[in-house]
Amino acid sequence: MTTPPTTDVSDASELRHQLVEQLQTAGHIRSAAVERAFRTVPRHTFAPETAVEAAYANDIVATRRRDDGTVTSSISAPWLQADMLESARIQPGHRVLEIGSGGYNAALIAELAGPTGHVTTLDIDPAVTERALCFLAETGYDTVNVVTTDAEHLPAEVVPEGGFDAIIVTVDTWDLPWIDALAEGGRLVAPLRLHGYHWAIGFTKEAGLLHSDEPLVVCGFVAMQGDGAWNRNRRTVPGTGVHLSWEDGTPLPVDQLAPALTREPTVTRTGITVGGQEPFDLLQLYLAGALPGFCRLEADPDSDHQILNPPPPHWPAAAIVRGTSLARMTHERISDGDDGKGRYEFVVQGYGEQGHLAAQEMAEQVKTWHRIHRGARCPLVTVRPAVDGASAGLDGNPHVFAKKHTSVSVDWPIAPITVREPETANASALIYNDRGEYLLHLRDYFPGEIWEPGMWSLLGGGREPQDATLEHTVRRELAEEAGLDLADLTPFGAEYASDDAGRTVPIAIYAGRWNGDPRDLHLTEGVMLAWFAPDDLHRLRIADTTSDLVHRHAASLPTMRSESAAEEERRPSPHGTVLNVVGVHLYLERPDGTVLLGLRHPSSAFAPSTWHALAGHCEQENAIACLIREAREEAGLRIERQNVELVHVVHHIDYAGDRPRMGLFFRARTWRGEPELREPDKCTQWKFWDPTALPDDLVPYTRTAIEGIQNGELYSETGWPA
Repeated sequence: MTTPPTTDVSDASELRHQLVEQLQTAGHIRSAAVERAFRTVPRHTFAPETAVEAAYANDIVATRRRDDGTVTSSISAPWLQADMLESARIQPGHRVLEIGSGGYNAALIAELAGPTGHVTTLDIDPAVTERALCFLAETGYDTVNVVTTDAEHLPAEVVPEGGFDAIIVTVDTWDLPWIDALAEGGRLVAPLRLHGYHWAIGFTKEAGLLHSDEPLVVCGFVAMQGDGAWNRNRRTVPGTGVHLSWEDGTPLPVDQLAPALTREPTVTRTGITVGGQEPFDLLQLYLAGALPGFCRLEADPDSDHQILNPPPPHWPAAAIVRGTSLARMTHERISDGDDGKGRYEFVVQGYGEQGHLAAQEMAEQVKTWHRIHRGARCPLVTVRPAVDGASAGLDGNPHVFAKKHTSVSVDWPIAPITVREPETANASALIYNDRGEYLLHLRDYFPGEIWEPGMWSLLGGGREPQDATLEHTVRRELAEEAGLDLADLTPFGAEYASDDAGRTVPIAIYAGRWNGDPRDLHLTEGVMLAWFAPDDLHRLRIADTTSDLVHRHAASLPTMRSESAAEEERRPSPHGTVLNVVGVHLYLERPDGTVLLGLRHPSSAFAPSTWHALAGHCEQENAIACLIREAREEAGLRIERQNVELVHVVHHIDYAGDRPRMGLFFRARTWRGEPELREPDKCTQWKFWDPTALPDDLVPYTRTAIEGIQNGELYSETGWPA
């Protein structure tokens, strides 16, 4: 053990406070508790071999290496430690497990858990745990339980009754075998490897599964050792110095690829660009799930691989193998960019006789990611325990990674619709029935006069000056083209088309259910309307983007109801009956009486740039379940069902001719967490308002409901004709 050098306490304290301010400014420290921990724990004491200035730099401190120089233990970079501690949401009294020890992070955790909490830190290397014990005792954190063991086989006596409230993993891990050790509702934060890419991901355990609810953070840690060490499944193409790795997948033969790497590749351009400082790690994660046989390609730096031009950087390239051919993605600088740091286009190089086809396949997935998912909120990751030794996947979802103990599925949200020129915006309706069929419109065949002549498409059209929102656009078009009036329409995504000038035009897509007979409709435009199952679309003359939308929507739907239930809904309503849209709203009131409101995004289809309560619509769930889900997804708030009460119902009509709506306002008596911007495409700001001084630009029925709640009234009406 190295004797710590003498350090001026005031100098170390000043450096520590400077580091905290740096982390706060960058947004890594976001809570008072984490700030207090970083200001308190002396980081330099846990790195005695390092100059105090280096200890407080925003970088890792290597503390143990192999003979070849590989780092096997380190103190993580402060920014990443802060991010992970914030994500762990540790509270006083919590029982916390740290996997991968060094002492410093365990001391930070101990500060957060407080004297009533309990912290266990473990490592497989006895030299690491001996070092942690020494420094924890020296700094006054000797209550931390330090254990030497292989984390793959967590000793039962280490796990408290009911499980840990939080588990933080600080080594690069390929799997998460600790679900059973985590309490229900607890947090697990880990740097998880997926096909060699690694992200720090925060999960909450719900019903035995782990669900992410925060952005994924690209990171790097020392490798897991012991039985949990990951296998790169690396293969070398003979005589080339080129290596392919299938870390999450079955390795394919590579010997047959050697001739392919002796020929100049084909180049398939995608037209998709990225800035010089713009990350594209999520594109690579998307490709890893979307492309069967995905692998990572790298080349020895001293090998003659001139055909691989440009050669792979330090981050191995995304690649696929197709028989004797392969394709790999790279990027080419196409301009200096507005910031002078360069603008790059993604291109795919194909090697071998069928390399051009493999390149086209990969390029199409790059375009799909850009068209549908780029700009969306972060993908959601779900981890399921293996069942009877077999990983539990999701049928039909290609974005599933089978591990030893778990399956990891990635759900890709759809990018929000951003319309910069409202007068040229378009909106269409994705109409489906209980049989899983979709209503399509056969257009007239007038080449040069209409868009997509003679093709099957969605009903819809362009926005007109009288349309207050894009939802009003699609409702007007449905009424004008087919006499349709749907009870509810919800934003689903965007389709992209090219106008006469070749520009890409976004089309807002709204989904709605209808079980009628299209033959009964009075069609004013086009040839006909008809129902089609998604599996039949390949027989139609239909745009690929429209077909993609239908298939994605079909995959997002729950199992269809029984025929009897569908038939019940198809029965005609009594004369005069109008279906009302039901919305669920959160009334969150602090002890000081202030009430939570969110500022809607300027491009929102409903109430743009207007304050509104946290709200949503039910998705095959009851109202309280919807409220709990929306609070978690939109603001990161944790609400228990027993703490929810109905406090107001407002029956309202927003605009003349609109469908009546029933707004249910629920109060959360208690909750966990502070409001976060989880869906910035919908809400740009959360703020607590004095109910006696509400903002002027507040959704009218929300104002009515808040005033009713303040007056002790359970029911109110607004917008109805006198």
